[in-house]
Amino acid sequence: MASWNSIPLELTYEVLGWIAFASWSISFYPQVILNFRRKSVVGLNFDFVVLNLTKHSSYLIYNATLYFSSAVQKQYLEKYGYGEMIPVAANDVAFSAHAVLLTAVTLFQIAIYERGPQKVSKISMAIVSAVWLGAGVCVFIALPNHSWLWLISVFNSIQVFMTLIKYIPQAIMNFTRKSTDGFSIGNILLDFTGGIANYLQMAVQSIDQNSWVNFYGNIGKTLLSLISIFFDLLFMCQHYLLYPKKRALIPLISSKDGKEPLIKPSSSDQPKPENVDHPQLENWVVRKTEQNQMASWNSIPLEITYRVFGWIAFFCWAVGGYPQVILNFRRKSVVGLNFDFVVLNLTKHSSYLIYNATLYFSSTVQNQYLEKYGFQQMIPVALNDVIFSAHAVLLTIVGLFQIAIYERGAQRVSKISIAIVGAAWFMAGALMNFMRKSTTGFSIGGILFDFSGGVTNFSQMAVQSIDQGSWVNLYGNVGKTMISLISIFFDLIFMAQHYLLYSSNRALIPPPKSSKEVEPLVKSSSDHLENV
Repeated sequence: MASWNSIPLELTYEVLGWIAFASWSISFYPQVILNFRRKSVVGLNFDFVVLNLTKHSSYLIYNATLYFSSAVQKQYLEKYGYGEMIPVAANDVAFSAHAVLLTAVTLFQIAIYERGPQKVSKISMAIVSAVWLGAGVCVFIALPNHSWLWLISVFNSIQVFMTLIKYIPQAIMNFTRKSTDGFSIGNILLDFTGGIANYLQMAVQSIDQNSWVNFYGNIGKTLLSLISIFFDLLFMCQHYLLYPKKRALIPLISSKDGKEPLIKPSSSDQPKPENVDHPQLENWVVRKTEQNQMASWNSIPLEITYRVFGWIAFFCWAVGGYPQVILNFRRKSVVGLNFDFVVLNLTKHSSYLIYNATLYFSSTVQNQYLEKYGFQQMIPVALNDVIFSAHAVLLTIVGLFQIAIYERGAQRVSKISIAIVGAAWFMAGALMNFMRKSTTGFSIGGILFDFSGGVTNFSQMAVQSIDQGSWVNLYGNVGKTMISLISIFFDLIFMAQHYLLYSSNRALIPPPKSSKEVEPLVKSSSDHLENV
């Protein structure tokens, strides 16, 4: 089986895959939360959920089998060539397993919450029954010749078919009601992000392998992305363009008995809703609170976008620390990594953790912030900021531990860095690369993740500013603003050094061997002069 030709492309592939996983997985929660808050599933099409369960179940069978079964992988390589890679990643398996679970939770909500006169149509039940009956027949056909690749391809085709038709009932329902009320647009925004990231992930693999086999070798994943993107654009058009003023204007229609059978006998037997007064659905727009109370979100979609950006930034920045740790572990050496960079980084992340944790958890500090910037503002620190900085402190300590135990050549932490801890932590690494005319030993994967985290972190703050109609949070939390901009600036320098300036010098400079196995990390001023 083929392997990756480019480490940066491999890292990009993994990042895009897990962004797709995060977006698609989180996309289930807005609808589940909306149902829970309203204690109602009116506005959610039941056929959509039933078809979705079949779709994700069949996709899980395909992904898990092709990912874990060596027999099926062998059949795949025999068909498409041993120079190809298996087109299923770990994020595909994790996503489909999570999707089955969350769809089952939604079905449970349909069973227990207020649902009005709606029931699962006989057409949907017939489609689901026919699909699983056909799948059972295919199992017996594949059994004699052990045609497992063909069999899971059938399940892959099932998920494509179900993806194609599952959106149609909800789109028609929105069109008939002239409203998207009760259907979470947050789900669609995340689904759209996942579709884009999933398609880009496949493109990255194709670019690395210089082959487009994985697009038709896993045609289900390709069509899943394209169909999702198409219908997501349709739903966004309905929500924001066609029916923007119809939200929260359609009342809940309560059934007389509260609960009715989910399967309806026929469309002609369906009872007509009576024209009686009913309480309206909860308004999507969250109103500003009274004076002397902290502001809340005005737009649910913007709030969801804010949180998605935040967790993408957390993911990119958190994962960004691992390529360097893994590189050190594999080489059993830290030659090429600037120790001043690590020491300064520890102080930077520690101070950022103190700031984030205090402002996020302390009501006293929050009150002082609001008194300074106004009670119409929101606290500019999110949970992802606290978790990221805590994780960063831990991983930087791991990096320091590696410096202490691995081969490090003649390098030590300079007294200058010890004295100026908290200053421009990126400068040491960039200066070292410039002097060595090489980036060997310094992981570019961490920089790529760091750059993605910086962009999404700044985008998260911009989303909050757009929602509030105020840019206070950008200077109210100037530390978060500057960490994004400075990170982006230096990441661009590192990428220019790695890919443009010193691309031909990588892996040409041998790690210098020290005369002693272990030397003191902090060098004295006299030692420094001798080395000079």
